[in-house]
Amino acid sequence: MEGYGDGDGDGEISRLPAVALLGCGIFARDAYIPVLESLRFSASLRYVWSRSESKAQQMLEKVRQFAPDVEAEWGDHGLELILASPLVHCCAIALPILTQPAVVMRALRAGKHVLQEKPVAGSVEVGLKAMAFYNALPTPARPIWTVAENYRFEPAFHAAAVMVKSLGTMVSVTVTIDVPMTNTNKYFGCEWRRDPALKGGFILDCGVHFVAGLRVMTGCDIKLVTAIATHRDPAVPAPDTLTTLIKFDNGCAGSMVISYAAPISKASWRVACSKGTVTVERGAMDNKFGYHLKLQPRGGSPTLQFFPLSGLEEEWHSFLADVQNAISHVDPVDTRGSPREALKDLAIVEAALASGLHSDAPMSVKPQMV
Repeated sequence: MEGYGDGDGDGEISRLPAVALLGCGIFARDAYIPVLESLRFSASLRYVWSRSESKAQQMLEKVRQFAPDVEAEWGDHGLELILASPLVHCCAIALPILTQPAVVMRALRAGKHVLQEKPVAGSVEVGLKAMAFYNALPTPARPIWTVAENYRFEPAFHAAAVMVKSLGTMVSVTVTIDVPMTNTNKYFGCEWRRDPALKGGFILDCGVHFVAGLRVMTGCDIKLVTAIATHRDPAVPAPDTLTTLIKFDNGCAGSMVISYAAPISKASWRVACSKGTVTVERGAMDNKFGYHLKLQPRGGSPTLQFFPLSGLEEEWHSFLADVQNAISHVDPVDTRGSPREALKDLAIVEAALASGLHSDAPMSVKPQMV
């Protein structure tokens, strides 16, 4: 399939990946659009699509400043038109969790490469069905399917993983995530995150982020969780706080507390090893948000580094590079956006919620094997 980006002035058709953005919500508007604008010389935005005409038209006006040839479509007919278009190589999909998997599978069935927003699905059961569907697609024409888990692409976690590995035996792990979900937060009024059919609400939606960062940093999988779920803020859907004990496959244990009822923001991952500790903490430096990375060797002086947020840009660069390779008939190489890794993140959060919501008696749950 040829790309139809801007030519080189001599009539040659560009082979730049052509993108359709499916979903015009808050995250697509505030996160994806700035990235697509910055990548306008690496990819061409061809379509924006929403379930509603008004949102599609609003997004169209926003993106025309850097994508003058972009078109807006909406509803099921518009989606079919996009998926049938030879002008489109790939779809970036950012839709509500419960409706997203069906659209992802439609795009993959149509032969479009897909970058979908995390989590991979609203439940492991649905995620496994999507994986089975994908694996049944014929090869070698099977399109790329990447899950946009930007924490897995953050350089801070990968740098931390190298440090953890150098410090000997893992002794303990502590993760603290405090997110004030007040009416000043732009996601506070998001209807689909408050849908009772979405088991776990905000914790399910964003918990996969924090687990992904933890798994990258430790280099370990989690084999057992025991949790307590509580509801402290009536303005936030239950549960708003999840306290989890974790057992890793290397025998180490740890704790992870995620709260959307906390008054002050904090995001910290700390791994204590036999020869020192490594801490990743969300923060800012020189007016840039990012992660502070601290290495404290036993008996030595600490080493401090700062990594500006770049996971979102990294995942897009990776996806578009893989799409470009596919256009050029070269096999993709980056596995950080693997749906299976995203499904493992989801399985851990789902198991913790199942444990925490089990009456008042904590129950140990093994994350489902995926």
